[in-house]
Amino acid sequence: ELAPAGSNEDVAVVALADRAATAEWTQTLLFYVTQGMEATPENALDDWGEANMGDPQTLTDFIRWAKTTYPAEHYALSLWNHGWSWRPDHSMRDDTDNDTLDQHELEAVLDQVGPIDVIMYDACQMATIENEATARAYSQAIVHSQEYVNWDGIEYELVIPALQENPGMTAEELAVIINQSSAANAERTGSAVALNEDWDALIAAVDAWAYALEAGLPAYRQHYVGTFRAAKYFWQDRTARDLYDVARIVKDRIDDPAIRTASQAVMYAVNAVVLDEWHRQNLAGAHGISIFLPATVDDLDDPSTAAWNEFEYYREYLAFSRLTHWDEFLDAFINGN
Repeated sequence: ELAPAGSNEDVAVVALADRAATAEWTQTLLFYVTQGMEATPENALDDWGEANMGDPQTLTDFIRWAKTTYPAEHYALSLWNHGWSWRPDHSMRDDTDNDTLDQHELEAVLDQVGPIDVIMYDACQMATIENEATARAYSQAIVHSQEYVNWDGIEYELVIPALQENPGMTAEELAVIINQSSAANAERTGSAVALNEDWDALIAAVDAWAYALEAGLPAYRQHYVGTFRAAKYFWQDRTARDLYDVARIVKDRIDDPAIRTASQAVMYAVNAVVLDEWHRQNLAGAHGISIFLPATVDDLDDPSTAAWNEFEYYREYLAFSRLTHWDEFLDAFINGN
């Protein structure tokens, strides 16, 4: 997908590729992608051996190499692998090393090597406000999907020629092109979101909403459960609710002026940051950004995850939890704390 257009004098396309072992090659190879090039060891610029793609140092080394070797005015980074929201031990998995690149690790990488103008996830269920918070300080736009991503994902053979035709486009313009490219195939959802002052306003709105919802717990706790569960969720994960849809349903169902006002503010703020959004007909209710919203104590933690208690990770390691009162609201709602 990178090679039909490849690189030209305006756009350098580089890739660090690690894949399951084949007879052709087993190691991690570094490529400068030229038009029509095949991904073979003979065409690689360098051999990194069996690199651990779940190690943040690998990503740090790759970005530093790319910026040094092919310096540019702007940079876009595609993270192309498995994904599952903000959860530790699930996203950007390296099966050989049994390791993943978790959100706090990605934040540390970006802090060392940023800025990266556009971050795109060619991975499942990464369109969460939590993941956006990881990238906000270092990027201007992010592209992701609320649903699972199948075999197609981002269509780079559509994105690269558009960028070559207009290499001076803004980060937001590129993010829209990336997102629309995946709508051309059989995928299910996609969204491009601006990470700017409007996104900061979204965070402020969610923060205020969390305080309003928490204040309403004595009167509405039981109403919240059914209300939250009515919002759109995504692919086998009932804790991943569409942020706009939750706010809309809360506004309609909870008869409290402060909660209604805060919910409407979240809806306005979501609309202000979503640059482009699409979804298939059977996913009505998708608006481009999900949020972690468990309804019971059993939803807080995935028992299959051994390395972390998930809600503890959520509270202690995510930038989103530092920025908002949302984790405190969830603790009060679920645990009564």
